[in-house]
Amino acid sequence: MLDFETYLAPLALTVGVFATIWPLSVVRSDASLVDAWWGPGFFAQIVVVLTLVDQIDNRDLLLAALIGVWSLRLGWVLIRRRLREGHEDPRYISLRDAWDPGFWWKSFFVVFVLQGVIQWVIALGPIHGVIAGSQPLGSIALVGALLAMAGLALETVADRQLDRFKREHPHDALCQTGLRSVMRHPNYLGEIVFWIGIGLIVSEVSLWAAVLSPLVITLFLTQVSGIPMLDERLSASRPGYADYKARVPGLLPGFKK
Repeated sequence: MLDFETYLAPLALTVGVFATIWPLSVVRSDASLVDAWWGPGFFAQIVVVLTLVDQIDNRDLLLAALIGVWSLRLGWVLIRRRLREGHEDPRYISLRDAWDPGFWWKSFFVVFVLQGVIQWVIALGPIHGVIAGSQPLGSIALVGALLAMAGLALETVADRQLDRFKREHPHDALCQTGLRSVMRHPNYLGEIVFWIGIGLIVSEVSLWAAVLSPLVITLFLTQVSGIPMLDERLSASRPGYADYKARVPGLLPGFKK
């Protein structure tokens, strides 16, 4: 029988870290500090679970390695961008305007605790994959690993292209080169592909856990806080974005919707 506390331990860890960051965000009036833990928190949850299970097998190590590289890379990208830009992320500026007065204490729930819960829900797939027990890696898991690495590579290239463009052009310039000449959000596509790969690795021990993580991340990126919010912000801040949006699909080249 699975120990329910093993599932709650990573939730307690990540919400605790987010809660620890919150007072600093209040002092600095910068809720985007929450992003510093968004990536690394996934890896930390897997590490916690690895310390609690009785046996660690090759699937556990594979999941930990892939999620470790993905999460630490994302954490570095977000922290570096925050330091370079030097101001609160526009997403949180919008939230601050919407939830004032009293955003300083409301942000504890609507930004920090909420992100901790969302992060845990997304991580539940690989968490269950680690807890579910030992089973030899099969061909599906190997395909999943290759797919996850492809998604990670796509994210890395997309982020590097965008960072280079920002260094070489005015702050309000619109990047339409490289991967963004054929899709508006290649980094989001890479993230979805990565989690589909993780799902395939988990699918050999659990079908529901295999579906959970890629489904949640895809819904959030395509319907909630990813593409919709970024499209809205860029439409207001980048001249020509409406035309670019009409010409270039969001995720898949050749598909307008």
